[in-house]
Amino acid sequence: MLLKNDSFFWKKKEFISFLLSILVFFIHSYFAQEITDTSFISVVNHKVSYFFSYSITRFAVPMFFMMSGITFFKDYNNKKYLAKIKARLFTLVIPYLLWNTIWMLWEIFTSYSFIAKFSTDSTPYPLTLTSILKGIFFYGCNIPFGFVFDLIIFSFAAPLVFLIIKNKYIGVGSVICLSIVSLFGLHLPMDVFYYPMAIVFYLIGAIIGYHFFDFASQKSSKPLQIASVIFLAAYILAKNIAPQEIHIDNYLTQTIVYTLAAFSLWNIADIFIERIKPRAIYRRSFAIYAMHLNVAIVILKILAFCTPKNEWLEIPKFIIMVVSTLIIVNLICAFLEKFVPKVYATLMGNRVNKKR
Repeated sequence: MLLKNDSFFWKKKEFISFLLSILVFFIHSYFAQEITDTSFISVVNHKVSYFFSYSITRFAVPMFFMMSGITFFKDYNNKKYLAKIKARLFTLVIPYLLWNTIWMLWEIFTSYSFIAKFSTDSTPYPLTLTSILKGIFFYGCNIPFGFVFDLIIFSFAAPLVFLIIKNKYIGVGSVICLSIVSLFGLHLPMDVFYYPMAIVFYLIGAIIGYHFFDFASQKSSKPLQIASVIFLAAYILAKNIAPQEIHIDNYLTQTIVYTLAAFSLWNIADIFIERIKPRAIYRRSFAIYAMHLNVAIVILKILAFCTPKNEWLEIPKFIIMVVSTLIIVNLICAFLEKFVPKVYATLMGNRVNKKR
């Protein structure tokens, strides 16, 4: 039986994961056409696109890494390593391979059939051993799952991560050092890992999960909630209003700002989370993450066929695409959950019911 604070933590994590999956969806949804003039609608389209794809979303993936580190290293010790890895085989590895295979087969099908006009481009998917292995094991047809690839690597490397974070001072010092050396181009290799600074955010989460989980699972104080609202609002305003030439954008500043933004969202959720009623869609963040890109591509292609090319239609099409994608993903999940529950559970990494 979960303790009160644990129950509160998991409820908040579930809802925030749902919000973050929407933000990741937005990251892949920049819709404005290339600027050809300074007309009113062109400027508005770019402002709206930037708001949704860059200003409110960029800390979503780092926050996912942090929350994954928290949950993996809560009550962790090396004796639990094999049990943790066994659990991750079902929650990460198997869904990762299945979804990569599904979208690779979809890419092949759309490349060599009449549905090609609904795919991302007209270039047929190469039927070579290299491309097939890349599609299955290295998310070649499912770019958003690069995040899952990194998590799988970090999970198997848990003893090494634990060696770093077991002493909180060494852990914090390691995070600081890794953040600073990133200024000199020292970070995870981009040709292997999805996000070069993923390990830093994962370490932050691991430190919190192992040393400060009780604090993370408590409801934040009113002053902290207010400060979090102010910071997140200031961050979003600065991203949208400040001229690009004065933006200081490097891995060190990203680590600081994204960490503060993640903490702020976590604290802000305390304002309303107890009023949120449980809904099936909140448990479908993984499904949104797994399906949004390819479903959205098809919807956009259909909209392109059905509507004239007009900049005034870009924002309405964006709204239709987002809403339609979420509805379709939810309907697919409901269908699978009702008629093939075991298949659905496997695809979702056993995230159907709350099992801790």
